[in-house]
Amino acid sequence: MTAGWWPRACACLIRLALEGGVDAYWRRVKPTVAACRQGRAKQLMLRGRLGPGRETARRVAFAWATLSAATHHHCYEMAPTAAELRRLHTEVSTLLARLDPTVDTRD
Repeated sequence: MTAGWWPRACACLIRLALEGGVDAYWRRVKPTVAACRQGRAKQLMLRGRLGPGRETARRVAFAWATLSAATHHHCYEMAPTAAELRRLHTEVSTLLARLDPTVDTRD
């Protein structure tokens, strides 16, 4: 019964790491943005002049949307595979390094 839940739980943890990285970026760069409760607004502001650049912002948005879709259970959709989760984990690790180059995100 719980066999299908672990991939969604992993996707949720990866998404939380990404959200935490975005929060940490804004706490370091502009604390008033970090105080905003809207995670989507923080992501959109990554494209602005204080953000890390449009490419990184686009990749953050895509990873977040993909992980969000993976965390929701629909009877007509398959859970993400281990390979998909590894790819998303690698992408989020890369993005976290771009958002804070002083942090070592290697496994």
